[in-house]
Amino acid sequence: MYNTLPQYPHKSTRELKASLFLFRLLSSRFVVRTSLHLWRFLQHIRFPIKLLIGFTGYGQFCAGKDVASCFAIAEKLAHYKVFSVLDYANEHAKSAADYDHNAAVVLETIAAAKRNSAYPFAVVKPSAIGSFELYHKKGLGHKLNANEQLIWTTMQQRFEQLAKAAKQAAVVLMIDAEESWIQDGVDMLVLPLLRKYNNLKVVVVLTIQLYLKDRNDLYKRLLKDADEKGYVLGVKLVRGAYMEKERSRAAALKISSPVCNNKYETDSQYKDALENALKNLNKHFCIVATHNQSDINWVVEYCSRTNISLGNPNLWFSQLYGMRDYISFSLAKQNANVFKYVPFGPLEQAVPYLIRRALENSAMKSQTLQECLMLKKELKKRKLNG
Repeated sequence: MYNTLPQYPHKSTRELKASLFLFRLLSSRFVVRTSLHLWRFLQHIRFPIKLLIGFTGYGQFCAGKDVASCFAIAEKLAHYKVFSVLDYANEHAKSAADYDHNAAVVLETIAAAKRNSAYPFAVVKPSAIGSFELYHKKGLGHKLNANEQLIWTTMQQRFEQLAKAAKQAAVVLMIDAEESWIQDGVDMLVLPLLRKYNNLKVVVVLTIQLYLKDRNDLYKRLLKDADEKGYVLGVKLVRGAYMEKERSRAAALKISSPVCNNKYETDSQYKDALENALKNLNKHFCIVATHNQSDINWVVEYCSRTNISLGNPNLWFSQLYGMRDYISFSLAKQNANVFKYVPFGPLEQAVPYLIRRALENSAMKSQTLQECLMLKKELKKRKLNG
């Protein structure tokens, strides 16, 4: 599927070589974890991190420090019919000022999307605009005190503000998933938005992590609820990003792990969710967010077999900027709807985000090695073609 189509049309040979070097490093968890400790040490001694920007992977995985600086990369991707979603890489917000700032930046991405068709979506991470602790407490069903209730109401208002702005701008707002122990609290604020804003078309998209045992059942319940209440269900289907953290926490607390027992169970859940999504494309909206080549092949083959156009407006594919380009550009060449998650933000804020992504990828060593293989193939092809 991928070998005969353009795989890296947006990159020079020099950029490809730099990418190959970086992915070779990322294939080693020792290197990634050592980098994390080194980063923390350099922060502690207040070392001028900008001097090391060429060694951080920032240019490979981030588009710039702010919304405006992402324009050139978004335009380059759009030239090849690959769209962009600006993802503000600011994790671990702690204060009301942080939450308000992050919400304001997301509003800026919505405004940019309104002006530029290269950005069909916006995205927000719930823990970037609200208290991690309150999501957890609310999800457990604990009563909030008066001050906490005021904070919770403010969190609700931030979500409302973003959803309203997205609707007015005709932009789809994706809401990222979180760790399982705060996801119930997040859902309390997000699910009402689906019912309120998706009554005519998709405005709000919920992310469902299929490596969690209960989320496929939730997806089926939401499909039924959407049909009964008459709204459009928008979902982004992912495997998930916190597997090691989830299992470590469960072991430390001596509780049952929320994660599927093995890869086979996760794959089965993901495939079942994909099939349900494809069967409901006439009414509901789905983003297939995966770096797994076999998943993409399965979806493409299913669509071919059932006469579903890859350009169906209710079907999108997504990969991270700087990764799986051979998938993204090949899909776009087949007229599929494709976008890249494009992180941006100042170096000091973005590096923790990049390290987390690096840890996720080094945990999936086979996929990192596949990335290296495809880059080497492209470099060899260019060399042979002069």
